[in-house]
Amino acid sequence: MKGYKFIFCLLFFIATGNLCAQGAPNYYALASAEMNNKNYVKAEEFYMAAVAAEPKNWNIVSKLGFCLFKQKRFNDADSLFRICIKNDTTASSVYGYKGWNHVALKQDSMVVVCFKKFIFIERNKDVNKIIAYRNVGQAYQRMLKTQGLLAWQIDDMVFHLEQIEHIDPSNLEVEDIKNFIEILKIKRPANQVGKWIML
Repeated sequence: MKGYKFIFCLLFFIATGNLCAQGAPNYYALASAEMNNKNYVKAEEFYMAAVAAEPKNWNIVSKLGFCLFKQKRFNDADSLFRICIKNDTTASSVYGYKGWNHVALKQDSMVVVCFKKFIFIERNKDVNKIIAYRNVGQAYQRMLKTQGLLAWQIDDMVFHLEQIEHIDPSNLEVEDIKNFIEILKIKRPANQVGKWIML
């Protein structure tokens, strides 16, 4: 219910046009500076003003959501991320922000969905996707130990973990990932049926 109150306040703020005189780019710059200084409450105020000036600028709305995430207002942030995704499915950053939000909310299945979407959108771009691969792999690992995974999910987990070495063979995590995969191969049932929990 709190998320709806925040959205209502945001819409009211947009409708009344408070603080719009300077324009979205100026407020966005001020908000970014406050974010860099970790003044998240002040940054929120400037992002709200930027959104009021450009209510359909989904990049600004997603940054406002990330600002709320930094304030640990995860449900409010998620409301904004959902609005952004509904209106622009091509922006990878919002999937990354939403993925981090689900990490904080301990919603591992949604962590997998969001970071896989991020990876898909960024597939042809020269960006460092290690963080996204790591988050998908770690979310699957947590699910494997708590609720279990189907065979295809285990294969998907291994694929995403192995991409870290593929991108950066010297990454410090590579040895731990190799050890985990070896243990997984030993423990995993040969003819897995249904979900399997790795104890």
